[in-house]
Amino acid sequence: MMARMAYADLDALDEETKAILATRRSPGGNIFKMIANAGKVTGPYLTYGTELRKNLAIDILIYEFAIVRVANLSRSAYVARQHEQFLRKNGVDEDKILALRMRPGLKYFSEAELAAIRFAEEVVLDVKVSDETFALAQKHYTEEQLMHLMLSTCHYMLACRIAETFEVDLQPAQPE
Repeated sequence: MMARMAYADLDALDEETKAILATRRSPGGNIFKMIANAGKVTGPYLTYGTELRKNLAIDILIYEFAIVRVANLSRSAYVARQHEQFLRKNGVDEDKILALRMRPGLKYFSEAELAAIRFAEEVVLDVKVSDETFALAQKHYTEEQLMHLMLSTCHYMLACRIAETFEVDLQPAQPE
């Protein structure tokens, strides 16, 4: 596969945007080179993701489970691969990662983890989270945590759509 548009030259970005990009886990990633085509909007877009992650009110693994589920539902191999790698590097069992490709259940996830995954899943598929899922999520998460889960879900829905619409090339998997 080849991207539908040329990747932007990251060296041509303004210094402020380069500094924001440097805070990312893979600052030279193809997704960032594609997003950099947004010109002056690149920095603010990247800042949003960076600030959300830096100030995350939910556990990082819950965040990553939600992202991987969003990526799988969005059929975004690029985003799924990047975030599955993170899960593997952080000791998450392969069966648990594979379960995120299907409809995950209590066999692999705790009730709290599953509440977050279902919350993200329903945002992607149904726009509005059902009363049942919302009540379960409220049982495990504060209002701030639920908002962070929502913001993360929506942020990665956008990332998935960018990756897929512009056919961002997969990068080789990083060594474990």
